Amino acid sequence: MRIRSISVIIVLFLGLSACVSSQLENPSVNFIGEDSVMAGTLTAQVLSTLAPTITPTSALSPTVTPSTTPIPPRSTLTPTASPTPEPLEVFFSPHLRPGISPVTYVEDVCEYLENRWGEGKSEPGTIVVPFMFHSVAKPGRAITDHTTISMERFEYFMTRAKELGFSTITTQELIGFLYQNEKIPQRSLLLIQDDRSPGVTEMFMPYLEEYDWTLTLAWPTTDLTGDDLWARMEGLAETGRLDVQSHGHDHIYIQDFTPLEEIEEEIYKPIEVIQEHFGSKPEAIIWPGGNYTKESIKMAEEAGFKLGFSVYSNGPIMYNWIPLREDQIMMNAPLMVLPRYWSPDADVALMHALSVSQDLIDYAESIKQEELNYLSTYCQPEGNE
Repeated sequence: MRIRSISVIIVLFLGLSACVSSQLENPSVNFIGEDSVMAGTLTAQVLSTLAPTITPTSALSPTVTPSTTPIPPRSTLTPTASPTPEPLEVFFSPHLRPGISPVTYVEDVCEYLENRWGEGKSEPGTIVVPFMFHSVAKPGRAITDHTTISMERFEYFMTRAKELGFSTITTQELIGFLYQNEKIPQRSLLLIQDDRSPGVTEMFMPYLEEYDWTLTLAWPTTDLTGDDLWARMEGLAETGRLDVQSHGHDHIYIQDFTPLEEIEEEIYKPIEVIQEHFGSKPEAIIWPGGNYTKESIKMAEEAGFKLGFSVYSNGPIMYNWIPLREDQIMMNAPLMVLPRYWSPDADVALMHALSVSQDLIDYAESIKQEELNYLSTYCQPEGNE
């Protein structure tokens, strides 16, 4: 019996030694190779340069989260504590120019998915295309700047936009869309006329009436305009076709060295003047010259502005998806530095925006079931957790 026990022990020892030797000679059996690890690291680095990521937590964690931008009331759905959900991807369109990254801003992933797929909401791929118009040159007038569009191109753009199925929306409708994904036309325009020019406004009017469109006005409200001009503008506003928003008071380009009192006047004075002349409070600030600072953005938010526009033509804007440059991302307030296309490139911009929209439509269809599974698995009504 003793000899038999010793034999069994010897056999077990030799078997164990052979197994250990095999693993040492073939480390790939139990460990991921270096090439695989590096490939995963490089992929993560490349993706991080393209778009903000969402960390696998119970809330949507965008690269940039506006710290002071007012967020709508939370959804009735909240993430469950367990199990830990897998991270959701952030859509990236290959049609975006180099240096432009999409930024999300809704923190609660359940609120985002409920608004994205909920009944009565805007469908994935719904875009808003803001355009910046300064002046329209009448036939025969030479164009000597980069902000003027010829009458011929202006007329072509307005007709072409209608043919492509675009409709205009107001600032209030844009706020509902960006904050809650409220229903708007899938192809929406925000036509913004910068600076006061009754002649340009009147050029829009025939199209606004024929297409049932609106024009968003970005006017400096300096007191030097005169009563006659105000009366003319008020008359145009009575048509119901104008959406009057702020463009500063004296049209000051806000810089880091701009005195605080001047910034305050640029932000607060237009609210008073616009309410006096048009009976409505502006909710968007179209930054004069596209200039802003973190301090001026914070002040504008405190004054009640819910949106702000830059002069960068980064691409169309969508619910919880704003294409921004790096210096805009650093402002940490994506809804206050929204991009706008320039009118001289209007016809090309329409096709660019539609390409981005189609990219999202295709992507949303491919990811729909996964996101619905996330919604049903990790989100549940409050009180039933």
